[in-house]
Amino acid sequence: MIRVEFPARGLEGLFPPGTTLHEAVRMMGHVIDYACGGNALCGTCCVRIVEGDESLCRVEKDEAGRLREIEAGPRDRLACQARLAGGGSSAPGVVVVAAAP
Repeated sequence: MIRVEFPARGLEGLFPPGTTLHEAVRMMGHVIDYACGGNALCGTCCVRIVEGDESLCRVEKDEAGRLREIEAGPRDRLACQARLAGGGSSAPGVVVVAAAP
């Protein structure tokens, strides 16, 4: 399980690998808008990864293209595409998320 924290909303929870940040935040009671239905087409769900990018899957081609198009920062990810990844260590990972500027 990986801990996801969204301090601006006072949210935190544990989620299994494979869960998107969008799903995790929604299960904690907050909705991150996305206009494209989670297909990496709009960029409206862009979030900033404050900590724990090593606990996320790598950026795939579609997400990378959209991040370039919206001129996202180096720590920004699309919540609909960023999936929690199982780490190799026995310690649970932590991902801290903030709204992207």
